[in-house]
Amino acid sequence: MVLTLLIWLPILGAVLTALMPSAKSARGMAIATLSVGTALTLWVSRQFLLSEGGFQFQESLAWLPALGVNYTLGLDGMSLPLVGINVLICWLLAFAQDGSAGRSRLFMVLLLLAHGGVNGAFLATNVMLFVVFYELELIPLYLMIAVWGSAKKEYAATKFLIFTAISGVLILAAVLALGWLSGTESPIFDYTQLRQQELPLPLQRLLLIALLVGFGIKAPLVPLHTWLPDTYGESSTPVAMFLGGVLAKLGSYGILRFAMPLFPAAWAELSPWLALWAGVGILYGAFAAIAQKDIKRMVAYSSIGHMSYILLAAASGTSLSLVGRSPRWSVMDWYWPCCSTSLV
Repeated sequence: MVLTLLIWLPILGAVLTALMPSAKSARGMAIATLSVGTALTLWVSRQFLLSEGGFQFQESLAWLPALGVNYTLGLDGMSLPLVGINVLICWLLAFAQDGSAGRSRLFMVLLLLAHGGVNGAFLATNVMLFVVFYELELIPLYLMIAVWGSAKKEYAATKFLIFTAISGVLILAAVLALGWLSGTESPIFDYTQLRQQELPLPLQRLLLIALLVGFGIKAPLVPLHTWLPDTYGESSTPVAMFLGGVLAKLGSYGILRFAMPLFPAAWAELSPWLALWAGVGILYGAFAAIAQKDIKRMVAYSSIGHMSYILLAAASGTSLSLVGRSPRWSVMDWYWPCCSTSLV
């Protein structure tokens, strides 16, 4: 149940942090919770078998079987480094938040809730469960922006909330359609089973576009990026670190995990246009970043370019672009076995 601990330990820690008698003890509880999470992540990394592909440490529990929604978790070579990045950044943020900005206890509670929600999204192997965790981090981050931001924090937080809500609605609609159109008596939301079904090409195109727009907002990709510069610029430094270091990865993860593997025919058809879209984002992000005078907005625009590089790699669809492995030689050969069944 180690993956369950990685998700629910931060949420339990958030409850205990809220009950601490002082801000100092609340910070200590949050740091202790994240330290245990870091230790668990390191243990999982040591136990992870690089020579095997597919999901490891799998957990399964019936939740709503009649609706095809079950509590299923798994870890593979794509989600493992992202879980590590999540816990590392949150651990650093807990140390960096010394209480000088005020409401330290609330910040720690929201940080732990967002951390647990993002971990759940990275570890869920049931697509509907992924959507639940994908939305779980929305409210904590909205409050972190609205409470600890600068002059236009309410505007930035509201814009973030609206864009992220639209992203969630599009992804939810695509996932529901994917599950209910599986041709079985009950809907299918299990990731492994969904990869095995073949949908008509017109339906693949429609669902792929919905997922690309939904995850493109979160990544973000041009022209779905307009919430990001305002949110970065008005957020406090710790929140901006979480947005750039963790949240943006959730959008690109969704594209690589769901959009590309679940709709292979539509992806192959649209890949030249996706590559063009990525090229525009790379150039726009670079030139916009150069023009900025505020460091946070500069980082925001550079992040747009970085996420576009990921889309370009996915549009290429080769083993070299996806995991850094050429047919003859690669410095990433150790990483290939644990990613091959996830991406290729």
